[in-house]
Amino acid sequence: MRYEKPKTKKGWEEFAKDISERVAEALDYFCWNISGDPAIVCYANHSDLALYELAEEFAGWSVSGITEEELELLREMPDDIHDKYSRKLQRQIERAIRNIEKEFGVKLEDLEEEYYPG
Repeated sequence: MRYEKPKTKKGWEEFAKDISERVAEALDYFCWNISGDPAIVCYANHSDLALYELAEEFAGWSVSGITEEELELLREMPDDIHDKYSRKLQRQIERAIRNIEKEFGVKLEDLEEEYYPG
């Protein structure tokens, strides 16, 4: 999808929502199909990243379709909107971790020693 620079707060919100949904889809795909770590560890490794950092990681992927032009727009996004959608993504990642813990009967803390020794 190609965007022009949004001119209104509503336009920025729509852009941020679209990008964050595409980032979430790419992260899901990556954690379940590509990462060599268990999905729960993969999500945890991404849980402290902001919207821009996640979008940058998945830019150019066919799953996300995020372009360099969209990354440039993300750099120009008003901080309050960027922060709002970063927090939403972080909450979504935290929910994914809790769902995996519940569904598979595993706790992230139990895996941390194996994947993050010392």
